[in-house]
Amino acid sequence: MAEENGPRWSEGAKLSSGYGAEVQAGPQTETSRDARNMAMLCHLLGVVGFFAPLLIWLIERDKHRFVDEHGRQAMNYQISLLIYGVVCWLLCLVSVKFVVLLWLLTVIHLVLIVVGTVQASQGRLWRYPIAVPFLKHT
Repeated sequence: MAEENGPRWSEGAKLSSGYGAEVQAGPQTETSRDARNMAMLCHLLGVVGFFAPLLIWLIERDKHRFVDEHGRQAMNYQISLLIYGVVCWLLCLVSVKFVVLLWLLTVIHLVLIVVGTVQASQGRLWRYPIAVPFLKHT
């Protein structure tokens, strides 16, 4: 955690909401390449499932504040996505027409994963626009 302490953290940083709008948020960082890579993996591995981003976040969150924030956002998104997926599947049981929602959710998921990965690679804090904040900053 030592590398993120000090003047490199600016307290009035803007957080991108995913749609180009900016909201007041926590610190913006000048992060190490290692922290950026771990944050990128938190997002990118969300394509293959829930547990890989969780594992990276749990291992790296105490080492890098930047990874902690991105990992938390990625996990909030994965939990939200799981809920949205279950709702879509239940709607598909009601009517086959709701399969379109599953396809739409898949496309949105892939686009948001790419955006989150790019934001992490650029050292920006980012929040998924459709994620419910289950895990809050402590």
